[in-house]
Amino acid sequence: MKMVKRIFLLFLSIVVTVVIAGKAPPPTFTETGKALAEKLCEKSEDKEFCILSLTSHHEAETATAPKLGVIALSVASTNASDTSFYIKSKLKQKNLEPALEDTLDDCSKNYLDAVAQLDDSLAALLSNAYIDVDIWLNTAISDGEACEDALSERAGNDAELDRRNTNFLKLCKDALLINTILTP
Repeated sequence: MKMVKRIFLLFLSIVVTVVIAGKAPPPTFTETGKALAEKLCEKSEDKEFCILSLTSHHEAETATAPKLGVIALSVASTNASDTSFYIKSKLKQKNLEPALEDTLDDCSKNYLDAVAQLDDSLAALLSNAYIDVDIWLNTAISDGEACEDALSERAGNDAELDRRNTNFLKLCKDALLINTILTP
């Protein structure tokens, strides 16, 4: 009977060791601040834009990787809120071309959803729920891409909204990149 208990305990300890060893810890970085932002942005589609957006907050000067993840989501969320406000103000203008009004209506809905998804992403990141962050960010990116499609496929185009939407997509993709790096 003692032999069975010992074998069981040995087996259990091996299983626990394999499970713990199989889960890779999140990466650690010796850098902070701008040096870390540069490292995290290496694989960004627009490295300069990524670094500038991450270092635009004063907290970034000494930020660790998780803090830069929060900053990336905050910058994207602020951009989405500002863009949503811009769209609403454009929709209040009289005598809009019907095609432009349709585009603005679609983008307005997309941005309202994107703001909510970025808020959910931030809450998930603060809870270390990296997979949820990934899901919410990809959904927010889909909303930005839907607005991009509306802008490019219709006669009603707005150059300022197009610029804002391009920046929004870059910010979300950079936040997604950082979340992927942080995911254990």
